Amino acid sequence: MKNLLIHFILFISLLSLILITFYFLGKKIWYPYYEKAFLIQAPTSIPLCKSSSLTQKVIIEKQCIEPISKNEKKLSSQQKLNRHLADNNFVFYPKNLTLIGLKYEKILEVWTRWNGKNIHIISYPFTGFSGTLGPKFQEGDRQIPEGFYGISYLNPNSKFHLSMRINYPNHFDKKMAKKEKRNNLGSDIMIHGSNRTIGCIPIGDDKIEELYFLVEKVGIQNTKVILAPIDFRKTDVNIKTNKHPWLKNLYQKLKQAMIEFQ
Repeated sequence: MKNLLIHFILFISLLSLILITFYFLGKKIWYPYYEKAFLIQAPTSIPLCKSSSLTQKVIIEKQCIEPISKNEKKLSSQQKLNRHLADNNFVFYPKNLTLIGLKYEKILEVWTRWNGKNIHIISYPFTGFSGTLGPKFQEGDRQIPEGFYGISYLNPNSKFHLSMRINYPNHFDKKMAKKEKRNNLGSDIMIHGSNRTIGCIPIGDDKIEELYFLVEKVGIQNTKVILAPIDFRKTDVNIKTNKHPWLKNLYQKLKQAMIEFQ
């Protein structure tokens, strides 16, 4: 009887030792099954954020919104444009556009008029700039024009990806040049892609794809362009020269037109 008790104690001790050893050394084998069967999984739509540490250990801190997967398909220019329109409650393309180019701020704003109100769709930052504030007077002065313009044509084969030609010089530009006996006013002022420019407005390849597609849908005949030295809705320009007396009147008209786009 005594020997049987000793053998039983030895068996229990040996079994306990085996179980303890398997618990610690075999955790990689049994724990995944235990976790899957008995532990509550975190929702897949709200993954757990991971904090960084010097020991490379992961510490769960809080729940966060699921990040965009790196493998998610990149939106096309048309899809991006549709998103901009949808954000402003447009379920179809607008029937008119006004592009406002602000030289000092280096911003190209895109507006449309709907139900008697001017609605801002999106703004594109310039990706390059040349010249200074003030109108364009002649070929080679590197200036972006200032005044009221339209789009004369769309160029899908531009060396700057895509481009839209502004109808500079317009009738007013030619009239003032004739009055001041200026010739060779320059031409081919574009809104285009890339980040290089000499007197044009570049907004990058991806952005020009959006804007080009939008103008194509709306129609160049329904697209107006306002180019100004600064945002006249916020400040004014102090003209220190009388060399071009018509300039003050032009800026007043630009300001009056831009005030409607708030």
